Amino acid sequence: MSIRLHVILIPALFCLLAGHAALCAQDLRFEGPCDFGTINEADGPVVKSFSFRNDRRDTLVVCDITTACRCITGSPSFARVAPGETGEITLRFDPSYRSGAFEYRVVLWYFDRKISQSVKVTGNVVPMKHPVEEDHPYSLGGGLFSSHKVLPLGTLAAGETKKMFFRCGNGTDAPMDIRFEIEGCCADHIVMERHLSLGPDERVKVYISLTMPEGYSGKHVNRIWPVVNGVRLDAPILVKMTSAE
Repeated sequence: MSIRLHVILIPALFCLLAGHAALCAQDLRFEGPCDFGTINEADGPVVKSFSFRNDRRDTLVVCDITTACRCITGSPSFARVAPGETGEITLRFDPSYRSGAFEYRVVLWYFDRKISQSVKVTGNVVPMKHPVEEDHPYSLGGGLFSSHKVLPLGTLAAGETKKMFFRCGNGTDAPMDIRFEIEGCCADHIVMERHLSLGPDERVKVYISLTMPEGYSGKHVNRIWPVVNGVRLDAPILVKMTSAE
């Protein structure tokens, strides 16, 4: 076998091993970038169509569109696109809880799903302001919201340490001074930030750590009482654990 024949066969073999003819040639040539441009999250899902030219020598039908993220979905037209003719795909992007620039790969399938070609889809999302209650569903009173009412630490052996966090959010339009008072048999063994200052609509994570002391048995409940602007609230956050002894 001549050296020249080796040069011809090696790229062809690579294409066959790759499993998709589209890796060696772009059958669908898009007229421009598949770019959604700037999207406002507050406007909700955006639908946009993108045109392509069939650069194959035979007619094709885009029969399916798959993506790796549920935020973007595609709808093929199932139209027959002759060689040199133009077809289009329609993509829907949901910007909910996504912000900034994005880039996804969308896979187009044709010839009864035997051949595929991936296309890069880009855009940029301008985030919206979400109400504090969306990710802090529990109202503790005084305009303070929490992601948790109960922090379940599970079963701990003596000397074992476990950590968790909960999120706090100031649901008011005024600054908030927060202090935490802890009550319970293990109160002295709970380590956490005891004083917070939150601005209007500000949200933070509060980390707690507990090391199970010696000589405890059974189930235990400790209470973290928020004190907002000097007023102790009526709803505590419960810290539950069980001693392994």
